[in-house]
Amino acid sequence: MTKEELMKRLIIGSGEEKNDSEFYIRVKGVAIHQKIMTHLGVDFSRADSTVEWSKVSALLRYDKKLRDKIYIYLATLEEYLRAYLSNKYESIPNQSFWHDGRKQRSKVKTRILQGEHISDVLQSLEFGDLMIQIKNLPPIYIKEIFESTDEIQLNLDAVRELRNAVSHHAFLIGYEFKLCNVCEDRSNSLKNNIKNLRQLLPKEYRFGKNGKGGITGEIENCKYDFEFDDQGKRVKRLMLLESKDMISII
Repeated sequence: MTKEELMKRLIIGSGEEKNDSEFYIRVKGVAIHQKIMTHLGVDFSRADSTVEWSKVSALLRYDKKLRDKIYIYLATLEEYLRAYLSNKYESIPNQSFWHDGRKQRSKVKTRILQGEHISDVLQSLEFGDLMIQIKNLPPIYIKEIFESTDEIQLNLDAVRELRNAVSHHAFLIGYEFKLCNVCEDRSNSLKNNIKNLRQLLPKEYRFGKNGKGGITGEIENCKYDFEFDDQGKRVKRLMLLESKDMISII
């Protein structure tokens, strides 16, 4: 589909909206806009099937907000796992569970045997290779890292897929995630995958120090736009989206 064909399916109000739509289609791509519009009910097999640009724009902005916040906590999880391995094994590096990946920088066992510091080896690992080292740990140590270890292998695979989606700027609302288990709720929904990330994090990052922050509060705040009213006071307003398209993990 071309940009021009896509534009014909948009109901655009002001000249500013027209400029915005052309800009975002150019920098974000036709494909992601087509996915969003399909999600919003556009049937591209029908010539009369259209959607307001304001709805597309709102969902596009909300999806980006989610990706940005999820990325922060994925990075936090990654940093936490590296720290655990480094703290525990820096002084006793020769362990049987280290696993060599295919790339030179992911040959963990080989590099450690060659005398590299564990912290240096871990720092160069991609997320997937780091997950492999964690999955190979003895179960007793996996329980030291995570509060819940029910189906931990399944849940680690799921958080890896979540990271792939976020890193590649996928449209999260329409993405097919992997199955994960959160408090006996087995689902591949985006909501459950965010909850899975939350349960894998250290407890301090789940709800924040006052019980209203952390990843829980950050995901909740994605539903709001922060603006200034006529008196210059900063206020938050719920985004113009349907409830089914907004995530809450409270």
